[in-house]
Amino acid sequence: MIEYLMDFRKELKRIKKDMLTKNHQKPKKSIVYEYNSSHIDSCLCTDSQNRFKNLYFSEHEAERRAKYLFDEQGVYILVYPCPYRVGWHLTRR
Repeated sequence: MIEYLMDFRKELKRIKKDMLTKNHQKPKKSIVYEYNSSHIDSCLCTDSQNRFKNLYFSEHEAERRAKYLFDEQGVYILVYPCPYRVGWHLTRR
């Protein structure tokens, strides 16, 4: 199983590199749904500028970051689950 996850992480890095150097289009979500695992440290989610989003492994970790951003910058941030089911993301309200 560990070897399988390592191969998947390498493939994600390759896909991200291709996305950054080519046309910045997201692959279909079904590609990643096949490899659903909470141990994967990356996903293919991008923001409106096509930059990869930060991934938080737990909702608690994402909530702590959102609170920090509110306390430091006064920005209200919402936490939501990654559509690829590998963690949590932040978004502005």
